[in-house]
Parts: sequence; structure tokens; C-alpha cells
Amino acid sequence: MKDIQWNKIMLREFESLACLSDEESAVLHDWAHGKSIVATAMRCHMGETKVKDIRKTLRDKYDAVQIYTPLLPARTE
Repeated sequence: MKDIQWNKIMLREFESLACLSDEESAVLHDWAHGKSIVATAMRCHMGETKVKDIRKTLRDKYDAVQIYTPLLPARTE
């Protein structure tokens, strides 16, 4: 998520609270490191539409768990 300046602590906190799948975790790490949708799709062997759907799911999960911890800032979108 471009609107969040990720660090290791925030990534771990979000992963633990949101109970992410392996695919979601892989997409999240690529996204946090600035990789494109195409690069993520190629690395994870999935289509671009699947990556976009996972990113939307990650946004929804982030919004759902963000209120429970002070370690995760609110998104600015």
C-alpha cells in the first residue's frame, strides 16, 4: 500500500492480526517493497487480475484490523 510507509514491525503486526494466506503475504511483501503488479504476478505465478484482487482484499483487511493496534497508522486514501 503506497500510502503507508512500511517497516518490519508494521508488516509483522499486520500479518499477525489479519491472518494472511501465503499468497496474500507474498503480494503484501512485494507491494511494500514497491514491486509492480506485473512483477508480482510473474514471481507468484498468478494473473494480474488475481494480484489486483488480493491487493483489494489486503486493503479491506488492513482497514478492519488497523483500529485494534496503535502500530498501524490509518490509510490516507
